[in-house]
Amino acid sequence: MKETISFRKIGLLVLSLLIFQSSFSQENYLPGYVIKTDADTLSGFIDYRNWEKNPDKINFVTQLGENPSVFTFHDISEFKVGGEIYVSGIVDIEVSPIQIEHLSESAQIQLGRDTTFLQTLVKGPKSLYYYRHPLGRDYFYIDGESGYELLLYKKYEKKNDGNPKIIESKKYAGQLTLYLNDCESIRDRLTRVSYKKKSLSDLFQAYYKCTGSELTFEKEIEKGHTEWGIFTGVDYTSVDFQGNGFLYLTQGNFNTSIYPTAGLFLNFVLPRNQGKLSVQSELQFSSYSVEGTYDEYISENQYSSFESKISNSYLKLNILLKYKFPVGSSFLFVNGGASNGFVVSQTNLRREDKTFYQDHKINEGPAIEDPRKYEQSFILGAGVMKNRFSFEGRFERGNGMSKWVSLGHLANRYYFLIGYRL
Repeated sequence: MKETISFRKIGLLVLSLLIFQSSFSQENYLPGYVIKTDADTLSGFIDYRNWEKNPDKINFVTQLGENPSVFTFHDISEFKVGGEIYVSGIVDIEVSPIQIEHLSESAQIQLGRDTTFLQTLVKGPKSLYYYRHPLGRDYFYIDGESGYELLLYKKYEKKNDGNPKIIESKKYAGQLTLYLNDCESIRDRLTRVSYKKKSLSDLFQAYYKCTGSELTFEKEIEKGHTEWGIFTGVDYTSVDFQGNGFLYLTQGNFNTSIYPTAGLFLNFVLPRNQGKLSVQSELQFSSYSVEGTYDEYISENQYSSFESKISNSYLKLNILLKYKFPVGSSFLFVNGGASNGFVVSQTNLRREDKTFYQDHKINEGPAIEDPRKYEQSFILGAGVMKNRFSFEGRFERGNGMSKWVSLGHLANRYYFLIGYRL
């Protein structure tokens, strides 16, 4: 039976990143205004967080340095900051399950109620609003006769000859056809519009271009951006063998390997959250070489000495989730993810010097039978970024060369890396 590696620690890392996100927030006051429910407008500064999910409250000051006032959707009807407009409202939300394994078999819309700040995407005679729920679900709204009208969309499951099929209920297309009925040229586009921020915003752009109506505000749809660079450093690798038998490995005395490492990285910075969250892909070259000794003594006439040499060079593809937060003019960061290492060269030797009374024999062979050529690892790291440079300490644990349950092999690596963003 072959051994598999567990990546449960990656899940713990994701949880840790969420804790960091809420714990290391710094104030970011930008000019803005709030309109109170009594229609009084206050100009000042708002603590802007480039919210991924719509906020439920904001901190507001009229002068920098004073204690902030906290406003919720019960206190204000609108606020603007950082090129974004939010309006308060009591709105409908569709509450059917959206997880594939829990999809309803009914196309019927199930509505709930919520109170929130809606983000204004388009403002004019025909407006469009957006709400990302705390659970991560997206909703879109237009102006209705009695308030904000939810654009209705639902995924559900339909079985055909016992085979499940996912169906989309796109009632929002009909709603938009009525809402934007004074432009014939977008009719075809209405049949193809998807329930996504960019697609809907593009539709409204086409509508205003068609009608010539005055567009008073349009939220620019943010996109992620990429960064790339190089890194190099030192790799400290130790090996750990566990199992029954193979005493020359499990009880062998192995040295620690110290080798240089280097690679390229491509970092995709996700939109929103002030660019704090990103996904980094790396192509890394890494090597280690260890030698071990073991003496097996049975009697003065029967004993053996073992020497083992294990070396591997890998081309690794690393995928990391990275979170950074500002500290002064620098950024601290944590990251974690998975590594897939492909062996490009390998040494796998065992030498046994065996003595039995007057008989002296030397046996040579592989230290590990049928060694693995592909290694999986999990990675945890932390460091600091200053301008274009980064300095990082990283831990990696891989499932090593042995693919057999009877012989466990862990490769533990500690990296000290210097990176440069090009």
